Amino acid sequence: MNLNNILLIKILKKNIVLVSVILIFLAWANYILSDALDYNSIHNHDEKKSNHFLNDFYIEQTDSHGKISWVLKGERLEKFPNNARSEIIEPRMKILSTETESWRIRASHALDPDSLFNSIYLTKHVVFNKIGIDSNNEIIITTTDAILYPSDEIIETDAFATIITPNSTTTGDGVIADIKNGYVKILSNAKRLSYTDSRSEQLEGDQMVYNLEKKTWAVIKKPNDDKMQIQNRVKTILKTKRITN
Repeated sequence: MNLNNILLIKILKKNIVLVSVILIFLAWANYILSDALDYNSIHNHDEKKSNHFLNDFYIEQTDSHGKISWVLKGERLEKFPNNARSEIIEPRMKILSTETESWRIRASHALDPDSLFNSIYLTKHVVFNKIGIDSNNEIIITTTDAILYPSDEIIETDAFATIITPNSTTTGDGVIADIKNGYVKILSNAKRLSYTDSRSEQLEGDQMVYNLEKKTWAVIKKPNDDKMQIQNRVKTILKTKRITN
């Protein structure tokens, strides 16, 4: 066997080894990719389980003039596959009504049906707190669940709620708090207990409204269907809520 043949055999052996290594690498890469795709197809398309999330998140929303209109933070923000909704654990929101006044909202859980923060459904230990010019609590609303419209500064619920002002405690079924228009309305079974240093007074009525500017309560005699409309909106939002096992 001459020298040329020996060199040719060595070159062929090296090429065979190189080709074998390449084929093994490609087979391994194909296996990893296939396994990842199979994992995603099995696990990441379960609409009951989040596939994206942020822990200890913080979001700011600005208006057309670049000023902050509201701030939202929480322990966890979750997104779900094949679904537009977001869910938030321990949401905390601050709505800046003016430069000196704000609303602070907290709850145990929140659902945003389209992840645009146009409407947010809050559940469990829901508290709305209006902070006035002097940083005092002007009004506190507590309830079990409510819908919040951050841009419109409207809060509504069809559940039982308690409204606390500096000199009164008022309860009722269903509440609409319209911040921009300056009122809080109880929709049914309203009961108010006011108190001073010398006496207390109780007032009852089907509906009552609180003027945020004048800080006064008034009884409303004319019935309306606000509570029914809120119940329908709640049902619509809950259609997108996560199903718990």
